[in-house]
Amino acid sequence: MADLQKRRSPEPLTLVTGLLALVLAVFAFVGELPPVDVRWVLAGGAAALGLVLLVGSMRTRRTD
Repeated sequence: MADLQKRRSPEPLTLVTGLLALVLAVFAFVGELPPVDVRWVLAGGAAALGLVLLVGSMRTRRTD
């Protein structure tokens, strides 16, 4: 019988990025994008990236 591999949970950043790409693809397919100021999108992206980097630096490193 084949060895069972450990199931891994999805990476949170990859999951959020994929869901965001899916939502944008649906909006593009429909032909309507919500009216959003690009400056707010850039500011939100910078804040999210900073938060991800901060949380990543605080995590303990596991050596397997």
